Amino acid sequence: MTRQEENHYLLEITQPEAEAILKRSRLAIIPAGSVEQHGPHLPCGTDHYAIMVIARRVAAGLDGLLVPFSHAGVTPFHASFAGTLTLRQETYINLLMDVAASVIKHGAKRILILNWHEGNTAAINYAASQLQQQYDVRCVVAQACYIAAQLYQEEAELTHAGALEALPVLAYRPELVRLERATNPSSYQAAREMDALRRSRSVYPLLADIRQIAPTGWYGDLSIVNEKKAQELVERVSIEIVQAVQEVFERLDT
Repeated sequence: MTRQEENHYLLEITQPEAEAILKRSRLAIIPAGSVEQHGPHLPCGTDHYAIMVIARRVAAGLDGLLVPFSHAGVTPFHASFAGTLTLRQETYINLLMDVAASVIKHGAKRILILNWHEGNTAAINYAASQLQQQYDVRCVVAQACYIAAQLYQEEAELTHAGALEALPVLAYRPELVRLERATNPSSYQAAREMDALRRSRSVYPLLADIRQIAPTGWYGDLSIVNEKKAQELVERVSIEIVQAVQEVFERLDT
């Protein structure tokens, strides 16, 4: 069995297998998603499923131990819709640090946090900074949703519950994707403009509710969504992350 074929997910392997992976690579991979509404056509676990399908491939590609982590994230932004679960930032930070400390105790020297949900970013960055101050460990964050957006910028934009979120779920749990129910998208242009304002790196508002962007909870174009494209996206994003993470760790180690 090659490293690419080996299962690296802690919940599904034995203790000796997990220990062997940590001894080889000293790398632990923590997937970060969220539980929030994604319209009538995608499951509330969309961000979790999206990051898990990518994380499994990344773990195999980097020979790292894929660690189970919270399904829920920091997402008060979506809390006005039933089906959304959100953690306080301090709760999320403490949980992330405790999980990381566990694998550090068992030999991890490098931590890769794979994230799909934008709302987790501030908490992840703070926790990673604290981990590096408290332990002999290097932390790297990979924003998988942004990588997907970069790779597919000619075909689709990163919208809430649009194509780039539907595709990884279709690749991982196709029975949960119900595109025929996607009948109530919010105005694309209005949502796109507000999303761009929110994501600005210079001057930006802190929006309190997704309804300020998309009154129906979602917007986007689903025309490119099919099984072939789904598998392609997961493969491309995973390869991009593996290569980028390898380069970052190599640079940090020089």
